[in-house]
Amino acid sequence: MASQVSPGVVIRERDLSNAVVVGNSAIRGAIASSFRKGPVGKIVNIGSERELIDTFGAPAEANAGDWLVASEFLRYGGSLAVVRAATGVLNATLSGTGVLVGTKEAFDAGVTTEKFAARDAGADGNNLRVVIVDKVADSKMVKAAHGLSVGDALSDGATTDHEVTVVIDANTVGIKHGAAAAVTGNSFTASAFTASDWNALPIGTTGLTYKAIAPRPGTSAFASERHLSGDEVHVAVIDEATNTVVERLTYLSKLSDAKTPEGASAYWKDYVNEYSGYVYAGSALTSAEYSPVGEAPGAAAASYGATAAAPLTLAYILSTAGGSLSGGTDDYAYTAGEVGAAYDLFLDTEETTVDFVLMGGDAADETDTRAKAASVAAVANTRKDCIAFVSPWTGDQVATSGGAALTPATQLANTLEFMDTIASSSYVVKDSGVKYTYDRFNDKYRYIGCNGDVAGLCVSTSSISDDWISPAGNNRGGLRNVVKLAFNPNKAARDDLYTAAINPIVAFPGAGPILFGDKTALASPSAFDRINVRRLFLNVEKRARALAEGVLFEQNDETTRSGFASSIGSYLSEVQARRGLTDYLVVCDDTNNTPEVIDRNEFVAELYLKPTRSINFVTVTVTATRTGVSFAEVVGR
Repeated sequence: MASQVSPGVVIRERDLSNAVVVGNSAIRGAIASSFRKGPVGKIVNIGSERELIDTFGAPAEANAGDWLVASEFLRYGGSLAVVRAATGVLNATLSGTGVLVGTKEAFDAGVTTEKFAARDAGADGNNLRVVIVDKVADSKMVKAAHGLSVGDALSDGATTDHEVTVVIDANTVGIKHGAAAAVTGNSFTASAFTASDWNALPIGTTGLTYKAIAPRPGTSAFASERHLSGDEVHVAVIDEATNTVVERLTYLSKLSDAKTPEGASAYWKDYVNEYSGYVYAGSALTSAEYSPVGEAPGAAAASYGATAAAPLTLAYILSTAGGSLSGGTDDYAYTAGEVGAAYDLFLDTEETTVDFVLMGGDAADETDTRAKAASVAAVANTRKDCIAFVSPWTGDQVATSGGAALTPATQLANTLEFMDTIASSSYVVKDSGVKYTYDRFNDKYRYIGCNGDVAGLCVSTSSISDDWISPAGNNRGGLRNVVKLAFNPNKAARDDLYTAAINPIVAFPGAGPILFGDKTALASPSAFDRINVRRLFLNVEKRARALAEGVLFEQNDETTRSGFASSIGSYLSEVQARRGLTDYLVVCDDTNNTPEVIDRNEFVAELYLKPTRSINFVTVTVTATRTGVSFAEVVGR
């Protein structure tokens, strides 16, 4: 048994067809690429194309190959674990200095000191404007003849100690204490600042007013119960490309200890960072970004975000508290190292479970695409509980723009050469397919690899039948959304491909493209050189692991051993009844749990399986006989 330092379960498999030992089991597909938005360097579970769009954005020209492979896989019924690779993308910020804030965890760890940053890295963040508004002043001063102007001083005409200076900007109207010379000869009247006045205040140059956000805020129940007032604030995010409010977080509080009636934090900054889908609120605002209205004249401006015990800091916000974000950048062109690092996140079997690892589309060139394929294969070969699916570089089968069309012989040779770089493994499946399909997001047709389709066929086969049924052939191997194949191999080419453990994808006359092979990339003859057998063992090993985890820390006696043997035997009997096995044997007794094994605190169970094989070669002999001849004379029957 493999040496273990801490308690755990080790699954081993034995191939008695050639005496080679290999590995284990899981669920779900996995892919890594660059995307328009979404967290960077984090595994995100995606269940549908709609969710893929909402989380990572629609495909751009530069990442359409990967995106469409992922989308095709989802169409067959699978789910995906997706990682956005860390390329040169940056989040837009209030200062205009782009910074990478890959995930919420990174923000919480203090990766940036920006006051506001777009939640998603990418150029889309440059369209965002953060707006933070409260109830503004309770009253207004109106100049009788001309109205107020910026810098006008209001005075009783006697002393500068009694005057205030008007402040008007694009977002707010307010007043501040000043020390200018007394102004006389002007007539002002005071009136209430109404909800209509608040509604009419403009938001920058967007053409919107505060009315587009929400009704005028006031006082929260939390503040009112503590004899405070005017703490409520609205936070909105505006897309300045369309001048629309894309997010409203309303009736929050300026009090850092404010709570909702349900007991959650109502402090505006906490709420924004927890629930906003567009921005983060970072470092504290400065004294220039709020107005200490209501404090005693000359009082020092306190930090924004008061507590109920320090009400003097309940200040009105000026327009400088928010603003437009800039500095965000896109970078779809990942390097081999960047996408390889993203795929490495799938290596930890305890972090996520996957059934399939998808290569996706092309990298920058053939060299980087080979490196990407190697990274995908490395995940499956390291985990030994999933299968990697690899397709050729499209340039091996499709001529570049303006170039002469490639001949079938050249396409075959290129495909064989590309796949020759993928090492022998029963955890890798190679196909010959590059399909021409419609990209409705960019309104064009494009070539993409078929690895998402081949993995998808395994998903649909499992949902219709079982894991241990071959996904190839006319009954289950039909590919979807194919206009044409870049390379449609004939019989001779299919022979060469299959000999190299590459599964041909072929369109026969009068029929759509089908997967016409079910080999893994294992070079040596073995039971594990077929997809259905590899998936059978992964399925059984997953079940065995779950049962084995149930016996950890139990007594190693006959009761435990017989219970395990009975449970796994019952499962194997079901697999046999569903045509996955022709026979099996479970050994879990005192013959392999000897006193020495028991004294080492180990538990041993051995499963011997005879997998059902798929039919790859059919021979039908048709014999003509004379009318008067008995069949018993010809064939002995």
